[in-house]
Amino acid sequence: MRSRISSSVAATLVAAALLTATGHAARRGGMTFLDATRAAGLDFEFRTDLKRGRMLATMGGGVGMADYDGDGFLDLFFTGSVAHGERPSEGPCGMLFRNHGDGTFENTTEKAGIRACGWTMGAHWADVDSDGLPDLLVTGAGKTSYFHNLGGRFEEAARERGLNATGFAVGLAAGDVNGDGRVDVYAVNYLDTDYAREKSFPSMQLRLPDDYGGQAPVLYLQKEDGRFEDGTARAGVAAHESKGMAAVLFDFDLDGDLDLYITNDRVTNVFYRNRGDGSFENATEETGAGKREETQARAGMGIAIGDPNGDGHPDVAVTNFAGEPISLYQNVDGVLFEEAAASAGLAAPSTPPVQWGTDFADLDDDGWQDLVAVSGHLAPRFITFLGSLFNKRNSAFYGRGERSFRQHPQLFHNTGGGRFEDVSAGAGDFGELKLSARGLGVGDVDGDGRLDLAIAAISGGARLMLNRTENPGSRAIEILPAAGRDHRTAIGTKVIVRAGGRRQMQEFILRPSYASGAWVPLHFGLGKNGVADKIEVIPPGASEPRFTFENVAGGRLYTLRDGELLPLREFRRTASEKPRGARP
Repeated sequence: MRSRISSSVAATLVAAALLTATGHAARRGGMTFLDATRAAGLDFEFRTDLKRGRMLATMGGGVGMADYDGDGFLDLFFTGSVAHGERPSEGPCGMLFRNHGDGTFENTTEKAGIRACGWTMGAHWADVDSDGLPDLLVTGAGKTSYFHNLGGRFEEAARERGLNATGFAVGLAAGDVNGDGRVDVYAVNYLDTDYAREKSFPSMQLRLPDDYGGQAPVLYLQKEDGRFEDGTARAGVAAHESKGMAAVLFDFDLDGDLDLYITNDRVTNVFYRNRGDGSFENATEETGAGKREETQARAGMGIAIGDPNGDGHPDVAVTNFAGEPISLYQNVDGVLFEEAAASAGLAAPSTPPVQWGTDFADLDDDGWQDLVAVSGHLAPRFITFLGSLFNKRNSAFYGRGERSFRQHPQLFHNTGGGRFEDVSAGAGDFGELKLSARGLGVGDVDGDGRLDLAIAAISGGARLMLNRTENPGSRAIEILPAAGRDHRTAIGTKVIVRAGGRRQMQEFILRPSYASGAWVPLHFGLGKNGVADKIEVIPPGASEPRFTFENVAGGRLYTLRDGELLPLREFRRTASEKPRGARP
């Protein structure tokens, strides 16, 4: 199976391409996106050996988003795969693209010293050693790589640091679980399989997660010397049936400690509450974080953390397989999760597709977080059809919902208070996309103050979708927490922004999506307000604000370090740019 991800064009054509690219009609006042992949020079070819790799070949395709060189613009890393199973080192290997800040990217993979080849799955950025530079963690089947950022160049340090993650991992979580200020890493681990086993199966046999055992997760605790040790048993985070796809460390109950949520494939999702001493209790049943009335747990894929109803408590969204709607676990006062997908307007429109990467993000800067999810089936339709003839037992599962290999992504606009409407079709070039997508990253790539989308796909091409939403008077502010002089992690920092009578709170975390971990600034839409009346900061481990800033100008990206809010750059507004042919 072969799919081309886009080809580069000369940088001199970028401006013209951005202004003249054809776009789907967009409704007035609605969100609209421009496909700028070719103009940006994101030249990457994803190929994977479905014939030999089977399950492995269907799962990868992640995109990590972070500013790895500290210039104030977000860079991208796409994971590769294996074009021929007998020659895994030949790739295509993962690629790092440095953002020039002018709408174009440069392939700096070799220059940066990164080589991530083989059956890789996910790309996750996190400042592991809290030196102010995000490092790159690449998950895969049999190996997770840790590329330590030396200041724009990287060295592979997994073995040296004791990060010996040898399972089949797609997602991971990172954060300080025991309050020592150091970043710990939770490798989720998925199914008990590898390339040799996948290749041995009959060629037309369709297999489900039910046909495999799960792999136990591993929590790697970082020691004072920067090395890692296995702390899974000590922390108590392995006492569940695991077929993990994604995980996130976040503060569910706002007590200052990071809790752990895990999505599982065809076994119940799991929630661990942090006791405050680095150990966890399984609170899945108590909080309602797992499966509900279904006899069979949903096939959990990606995960998003946000506060779409604006009550100050972080909610959880989980994407699922075809025939299963998005699960929206609404946080009730840090005590319970309430299933709210149907009442929020998400259940019906999200049921047909197979959905993967997802995120909550205020895409029109009105102060309410929207939801985006990308979609695509496991394999081309003719393969699933033939496979169903040879394996009747699993044919019903693969025949549910939307069966096309390439599927439309979905964009849900938050109309206020956590109620959503599907606006995908009217969202410019976004509405015309049809991909077999996996990973998703959300962040302001072109520096104009609006959140853009980077999509990794195994068929139909990875895409860069620039936000061209016209919302005159709408403004935003971005804040990137960073480790300070004490080299304690910034993960877990909470920022409260008050503007125009509204209060928004967000926590700085490794944003999980699916096979994609983003290290991006906190983005707050200010509506028609050009100033944040008050910004309060709750440091990691605390539960009350420690720093306060008043009358902070919007339209800027700030760095938050050592209790200071420092302007990094102003946004470049390009509101007049929109796809040609867009109609009122």
